[in-house]
Amino acid sequence: MPPTLLHPAIVHFPVALWLTSCLFDVLAWWREDSCYRRTASWLVGLGLLTAGVSIAAGWIDLLGLEREGIGTALLRRHHLHSLMAYAATLAYAGNFTWRWRTDNAPSPGLLALAFLGAVLIGVTGYLGGALRDVM
Repeated sequence: MPPTLLHPAIVHFPVALWLTSCLFDVLAWWREDSCYRRTASWLVGLGLLTAGVSIAAGWIDLLGLEREGIGTALLRRHHLHSLMAYAATLAYAGNFTWRWRTDNAPSPGLLALAFLGAVLIGVTGYLGGALRDVM
């Protein structure tokens, strides 16, 4: 009987929260409404919290799969996936820090960081889905 994996059930939260935060950043830039900026900030923060839980669950799942003798193809693909996930998490940690240090003031740099994070988390999600093919 295959093990119950927690990571696939949890990982959707940071992906959805961060992609939605990018939408609210675009709305804030377009409408110049502080409500959109505050919402984006909360979404980034909640995404960081759920990313931490997701990363921990991913490591727990991976260690369990390794004990069962998973193949090297999964490990190779997981390496690239995990690097992208960590890059996205760092981008959003930078995004959150930027907001905190500037009182969440709008800036082109923050919007660029939001787009970078969205691209990174989008690629990460795609690679994560592709891992299921190897499993």
